[in-house]
Amino acid sequence: MEDNEELAPVAVIETIPDLEHLARELVGVDRVAVDLESDSFYAYHEKVCLLQLSSPYEDFIVDPLATRDLSPLGPMFRDPAIEKVFHAGEYDLICLKRDYGFDIANIFDTMVAARTLGAKELGLAALVNKHFNVVLSKKLQRSDWGKRPLTQEQYAYARLDTHYLLELRDILHKELAAKDRLRDARDEFERVVRVQPPEREFDPNAFWRLAGARELTPAGRAVLKGIYLFRERTASELDKAAFRVLPEPLMVRLAAESPRDLDALQRMRGMTPYLFSRYGKDLLAAVGEGLAAEPVEREPERRQNKRWDLATMRRYETLRQWRKKKAEEGGVDTVVILPTDDLRTLAQVPERVHYPEQWLEALTPRKRELYGPEILEILAAPLPETAAAGTAAGGRRRRRRRRGGGSGGPANGTGAAS
Repeated sequence: MEDNEELAPVAVIETIPDLEHLARELVGVDRVAVDLESDSFYAYHEKVCLLQLSSPYEDFIVDPLATRDLSPLGPMFRDPAIEKVFHAGEYDLICLKRDYGFDIANIFDTMVAARTLGAKELGLAALVNKHFNVVLSKKLQRSDWGKRPLTQEQYAYARLDTHYLLELRDILHKELAAKDRLRDARDEFERVVRVQPPEREFDPNAFWRLAGARELTPAGRAVLKGIYLFRERTASELDKAAFRVLPEPLMVRLAAESPRDLDALQRMRGMTPYLFSRYGKDLLAAVGEGLAAEPVEREPERRQNKRWDLATMRRYETLRQWRKKKAEEGGVDTVVILPTDDLRTLAQVPERVHYPEQWLEALTPRKRELYGPEILEILAAPLPETAAAGTAAGGRRRRRRRRGGGSGGPANGTGAAS
């Protein structure tokens, strides 16, 4: 922090009795600022490593690795009378639900609020600098928050993630009300708070997503799969982020060159002395197993990668262009109009419903109120034969360029979202 404000020492909570005392204090306030730090950049099994809270009177830092339990805070999180203020809180909410099973009600997200107001810079540091003339340091963004003991510098850095949030919330709330956008922001708050943690499923075929995997021969992809499985297994056992066990460019290079002995392995570009001494024999074994395995000819069919038909693709593109125009008219980000997931759902809905109003059931009441008639008109529009023919020709050209490989359009999350 680069300003002249002198802050009182932050209260660090490391025991259950202190946490229970804090929980009793927070039940009596009307709002609490919340942020957390995790160790996803360092650990394979990600976890919450620090929880920062600010009441209207004081800042607190809770150490979940010391308390081993955050359940005393459960009543505060689920109490609809206490507003929980986050900045870009979707990830934080997912972590709190995943690690502690918290039910969370009544949130205000300052990033969502700023985006709804059409702000160009949405980061917390930018907003704090704009409204409080305070420069927040970014030096410790990639700290290993799971490592103990933490330094005083880390505590000071972490507490500032919530220290200004309540005041920032008041400023943005006032601006939202003045521009009659408070309902739009609340609509997004409600969507964010409903997000659930994704299921943790290991995908043995995720090696296809590595840069260069598709350029390998089928035998090379079999080797890459073996190396990938070795890396994931090792990272899980060591509880170490996978890219810290073995970098992806080296994995693809190993698969392409497939060294047969330790001398060849040691000479490979990117094979450091540490990696060679730690994993050399295991990597050579993984290469050998891959060479002996069945060649991997093509990526397995995935339900989410199912290719859209022409009508669905046209509806999606029409909706996307409509959303872009509405966002430009309102001076806001496109996702303020409709999230991209909603566009994808709407594009596919007409094939599964019996009457037009049913098409809009995926939307929130606020979005139906604002955009329902326009969306119904788009969805009800027929697909002209000329447009269908043009789209079909484009699809054939794209398939020839891919030589038959790859997956579908926007349904798999790779479509344009502007």
